Amino acid sequence: MSISDGEGNFGDFAITAQDDASSTLSSEETPTEESENVTSPGGSIKQGDGIGMCGLTEMVAQCLSGNGKKNNENQTASSSQTDPQPFLRSSFFTHIPPTVRFYTKGTRVSRPNRKLCNRLQWCHNSLLPIVMRNSLAASHFKVVDESLQWIGYWGRHLKSVQYKTLKPIQKVNHFPGAFHIGRKDRLWLHLKAMQKTWGDEFKVMPYTYVLPKDAKELRDYLESDPNHHVIVKPPASARGTGISVTRNLKEIPTKTALVAQHYVARPMTINGAKFDLRLYAYVTSLDPLRLYLYEEGLVRFASVPYSSCLSTISNRYMHLTNYSINKLAEADGVAEGAVPKWRLSELWTYLDANGWDVTQIQAMIDDTIIKAVIACEKSVREHMTRFIDCGFVCHELFGIDILLDEDARPWLLEVNISPSLHSGTPLDIAVKAPLAKDVLNMAGIQVPADDGGSFSSFCEKPRYWQQDKKTMSKERHFAGKYKREGRIGNSITKRLTPEDVRILCEFEDEYARKGDFRLLFPSSTTVELQQYFPEVLYSNLLLQQWQILQDDDRQIGIDRLEDYCRDGYLTKFLEESTIQQEDV
Repeated sequence: MSISDGEGNFGDFAITAQDDASSTLSSEETPTEESENVTSPGGSIKQGDGIGMCGLTEMVAQCLSGNGKKNNENQTASSSQTDPQPFLRSSFFTHIPPTVRFYTKGTRVSRPNRKLCNRLQWCHNSLLPIVMRNSLAASHFKVVDESLQWIGYWGRHLKSVQYKTLKPIQKVNHFPGAFHIGRKDRLWLHLKAMQKTWGDEFKVMPYTYVLPKDAKELRDYLESDPNHHVIVKPPASARGTGISVTRNLKEIPTKTALVAQHYVARPMTINGAKFDLRLYAYVTSLDPLRLYLYEEGLVRFASVPYSSCLSTISNRYMHLTNYSINKLAEADGVAEGAVPKWRLSELWTYLDANGWDVTQIQAMIDDTIIKAVIACEKSVREHMTRFIDCGFVCHELFGIDILLDEDARPWLLEVNISPSLHSGTPLDIAVKAPLAKDVLNMAGIQVPADDGGSFSSFCEKPRYWQQDKKTMSKERHFAGKYKREGRIGNSITKRLTPEDVRILCEFEDEYARKGDFRLLFPSSTTVELQQYFPEVLYSNLLLQQWQILQDDDRQIGIDRLEDYCRDGYLTKFLEESTIQQEDV
């Protein structure tokens, strides 16, 4: 059966999964929004099934550490590394279900009973990286065929219509509509639109021409100065595929769908070589927006020392920093050894030792990433709401490529969906294995119940909550107030609705699981960035003000939310399909 993916692309709706679920992955396999074919992600779970996430048996409580005490992300269950680590992490809040803990390879984890283990199933996909397979295996997950009742998926971007088959018990690593930020042409058009409203505040990406529409504008730019160059890229490729640097219009197929980006002519160099940064941004929610940045990353170097001479412009090993390109330099005889690659923390140490203000550079990078996401989030969110009812099923890790110029100004080069977690070197493993583990922990994977239930998670928003008159009245009031006055006000957190409590509890539990991720948005310093959202969302205002209040003492807010949960403020709106806190 062929179906449309919602963007006008058609393909065979089903593929056959590989028989060997632990097969070695290809580091060069590249997913795109338009080309991937994936089986209906709901597997054998039928539309309308009410599979409860958390109706767990008492035996599951043995998997929790501390007899119900709250656990920080980095807390271990035992002082001895040989003792098994806990399988589940309890919530801060009464009546809210626990989540599965994930670890890196080699960690011993308490094994739940067989009945529970049989429900720990992860959907097979050829892009599921080894470092993530290792974390899943440590926590007793099995990688299974996509036709079975799996609860987690990491792989190719799904067709948009496939999201309609997802159940709230399932987690997939993409948002429908993520191409708005992952495609180079769409990303630029969203940023360009924001520049028309906000000017230089959104000049975070080198000027880009979208071909063939901007062919005349590109021609005028190249002919105006012999020193003008552009990097030409396909709009939806990755791993350096199809990239070239040129100033010759005859070398650019202007009638083909491409982007041509202004070349940053004065890049910062280290030991004479150009470099860029691969950072990992993680979006756990779009309503409200919750955006994190991983503390570690990669610094990728060109394999040939940089020169601004026009005669060198065609040298890909000098002017391009993609690792997929530069790893071939030694074999081509242009480099004496393997292309170097640093951890991001090594770069900060180097820059600090050479007199740069690292804190300021990091703040500018943070600002660049947040603005790029804000520019695209409305389009992604609107696309998402067309295809899923429960945003909790989606999360996404993005690969952010940043170039520093000679003044240490960050330039956003592109954003990648499905960034490679292939780990072919010890450095890759050191960065990506903890990253994969932290992503799985932050995703909040819950265990399917063995009995039914109308709602499978407190993170799901029941439809009748949206129709509650008091909730809707409060949301309209504060959204309208912000539009008129440009401020939120403390009163937004004074009287919390059940939906407010759900949003804030979900966030506090997630924040406690963040590991080496750092919250970019919202924080107590991002109040001014709220004005840039094309649409005012009440949930963004609520979480922003909550973060301001939490800046002094996070525990005060957690205790307040626990008072609501302990008194049954949430459970009266939900059927009792979750494990009770006293059972934990």
